[in-house]
Parts: sequence; structure tokens; C-alpha cells
Amino acid sequence: MYLWKVDELVKDFRLGRVTQLEEFKYMLLFTIAMTLGSDPMLYDSTSYNMYDLINTVLFTVISVLGLFYCYKVNKRGDDKEYIARVMCIGLPVLIRIVILFIPIFILLAFIEDMVFEIPIEEESDTYETSLLEVIALNVSIAAYYYYLSLKLSAVSEKNA
Repeated sequence: MYLWKVDELVKDFRLGRVTQLEEFKYMLLFTIAMTLGSDPMLYDSTSYNMYDLINTVLFTVISVLGLFYCYKVNKRGDDKEYIARVMCIGLPVLIRIVILFIPIFILLAFIEDMVFEIPIEEESDTYETSLLEVIALNVSIAAYYYYLSLKLSAVSEKNA
């Protein structure tokens, strides 16, 4: 695996020496870097609480496990085109999951506002992540990887 020598990686691709496992490793590290790079702790202008930390850890763990599971599903099939399948099939799967979860997120926001109403004198311009948001977001991420794995299984069937 090359993390600095881009030309060597290009050469390996041209010679067909990059395996599905190697592609998976690159995708996994890229996903971890993007997840951790989007952590709110990195930005001074946002509030950061315990739920943000829990969310980052859960999001990272679910993403790693989800990608690993999808890799295993694809490998059990024809073991071809892992990255292309995850990226291409993943987009419409993501759109479906987002559309499915939007009403759930709205309902949870409404419930949270009604149940955990903040008194007017305590309101501020600072937004803080809540436990309900952490749960909803991470359930939606798990649903994304599960649905993606079903579609990867369908496309990679050996005797389809």
C-alpha cells in the first residue's frame, strides 16, 4: 500500500497489480480519514459536547464495519469491482436512505423540541448535538451499509 508514492500506485494500476483487497484498504483508510476529518472538534466555531465524541466514534466504527462487511459480501460473490460497486451503487442507496430517514429526523426533532424544550433565558446561538441525533444518525448509517450490502450481494452473485 502506498500512502505517498502516487506514481508507484499508478504503475501498479496500469500493470493490474492492485487487488480487490488493496482497493478495500484504500477505501477504508479514505473513509476513516474523511470521518475523522469532519469531526466538529476540529472547528473552533462550533460547540462540542460528549454526544459529538460518541457520534464520531460510532460513525467511524459503523463505517469501518460496514465497509468491511460490504467487502466480505462482494468477495463471497465474484470478488470484482468492489470500489466501483460501492461508489456507484452507494449513491442511489444513499439517496434512498436519506429520503427514508428525513421524515424520521423531522419527527425526532419535533419530539425532542416538545419533550426537551429549552427555556427562553437559556437559549443561545450555540447548537449542541443531542443523544437522539446521535442515535438517529448512526441507525441511518447502519441502514445504509446494510442496504448497500444487499445490493452488492445481488450484483456479485456468481451464478446470476
